Amino acid sequence: MKTRRLGALATSAAAAALVAAGCGGGEGAGERSDPFEAVEQNERASSERARAEASPRWEPVATLSGSGDATKGIRIDPDAVQWRVRWRCTKGGFEVSQTPAPDEGNPLGAGRCPDAGEAEAIDTGELQLAVRTEGRWRAVVEQQVTDPIAEPPLAKMEAEGAEVVARGSFYPIERRGRGKAVLHELPSGRLALRLEGFATSNNIDLFVWLSKARRPRTTQQVLRSDHTEVALLKSTIGDQNYLLPENVTAKSIRSIVIWCEPIRIAYTAASLRR
Repeated sequence: MKTRRLGALATSAAAAALVAAGCGGGEGAGERSDPFEAVEQNERASSERARAEASPRWEPVATLSGSGDATKGIRIDPDAVQWRVRWRCTKGGFEVSQTPAPDEGNPLGAGRCPDAGEAEAIDTGELQLAVRTEGRWRAVVEQQVTDPIAEPPLAKMEAEGAEVVARGSFYPIERRGRGKAVLHELPSGRLALRLEGFATSNNIDLFVWLSKARRPRTTQQVLRSDHTEVALLKSTIGDQNYLLPENVTAKSIRSIVIWCEPIRIAYTAASLRR
């Protein structure tokens, strides 16, 4: 069972353009159209504030749980695009409502347990969620934001025995890119990647790749080299950390590539120096 509020699906025009465009086509791709071109033009013509907005991403707000009826307070950032509550329940019926009541009415979601569901809303600020059910339940609240991410370094990056083993600067391939890629070896010997002052063209469905290409300049050069996919890119702007797979060694990583899988183009890359 899944419940959605239709009004909550409305986002900014820029976010809608990102979804419609996917990752966009490659520049100079000949007969292939480039649905990202209009977004790039809009970026260049936008204000400084608009250029500082990252692609929409979900971040946690609160994890709530209980047994039976309960009312819990949450705070949604005033600049959030929207928010959602995802729940699991165990017994009887389930209903979750919002106070103040949204324009589109309550409840946000309802169903029969045991089950799981999701509801979305666009109201911001201090809110109360009222849960009505008989058994145990758990709910996760997340908000969608477009501000740059600002993760501090992992504690183990600065612990005794940790060291920086490689670093490099991002440069454009199919899309713009800037900032630093820093490869850390943690005291345990495991590797972690940190992106600092990072920025690339706004879009969704971007991935972080560890590539064996020494300094790729084209998508074709990236595809001709072996790679390891780490994770979805957390944000198109800002400082962020990635714990790398345990079997990855520093010698096997020659560059960091930001990759768009649906269209299969390389956005930007950083060649690592030891």
